[in-house]
Order: sequence, then C-alpha cells, then structure tokens
Amino acid sequence: MTRGRKERRPTPQAEPPLYDRDFALWIEAQVAALRAGALGALDVENLVEELEGLTKRDEQEAVGAQLKRVMTHLLEQRHQPERATPSWGRSIRNGREQIADILDQSPSLRRNLPGLMAKNYPRAVAQAADETRLAIGSFPEQPPFSLAEELGEAEAGG
Repeated sequence: MTRGRKERRPTPQAEPPLYDRDFALWIEAQVAALRAGALGALDVENLVEELEGLTKRDEQEAVGAQLKRVMTHLLEQRHQPERATPSWGRSIRNGREQIADILDQSPSLRRNLPGLMAKNYPRAVAQAADETRLAIGSFPEQPPFSLAEELGEAEAGG
C-alpha cells in the first residue's frame, strides 16, 4: 500500500432483480405470492407494467393487424374493382370477424380503434400500393371509409 492512498476494494454490485434475470422464474414467484396472499412479496411495479402490456399487445398486434388487412383490401377494391377476387371479400370478412371476437372479449378496446386505424392506414396504403402496383400517391392520405364501414357495421346497420 502506498502512503496516502487507500486500498480500493471492489464494490460488490447489486444483483439485478429477478424480473431482469429470469422472466419465467419471476412469473412463477409472482403467481406463488398471489396464491399465498403474500401481497408484500409482489413486484407491483413490474407486475402492473406486464398487465398493461397484455392489453397493448392485444390492441397493437391482433386488432391493428386485422384493421390493416381490412383496410388494404378495401383500398384494393376501390382502386381496382375489376381485379377484385372472392378471396379479398373473404379476407375482409375474416378480418372483421377477428376484430369482433376480440371486442366481444374486451369491449373497452373499442375506444382505441380510431387511433389504431390512423396508425395502420399508412401501412395499409403501402401494402395496397405494392399489391396493386399503383403509386402510393394515388391513394388518399386519410382513410376514404369510416370506422363503421371498415368494421362492416355500416352494411349491417350497426
């Protein structure tokens, strides 16, 4: 040891929380704590984040993908009606049914549909442009159909 200098000892670094080290094990621990009624043992902050994430995944992955699919085919039908095929109609119907099933399970997701429609419309335009070989600029900047029309509610009177 040199005079005037203190020996430096490595400072132990705190181990990352279980949530960051092993997600599956963290889930098991949270389930066990819930079943035991040990609310103090819960990782509330991460648990809340994960629960909120479940809804976000439903919205963005399932509903958003179906909205995009329906909008793509509606655009194709409007811009190239002579090329419309029965499969486009089936795809639109299936997409609408998927959305309806999700909304039956989680009706509160309906309030997010306008935002999801706006988010996915540019993606639908890009896909429709690819599939029709039309320029992106030939499609409207805003959806030329209402949310009710996209969901098939306009035709059903709902």
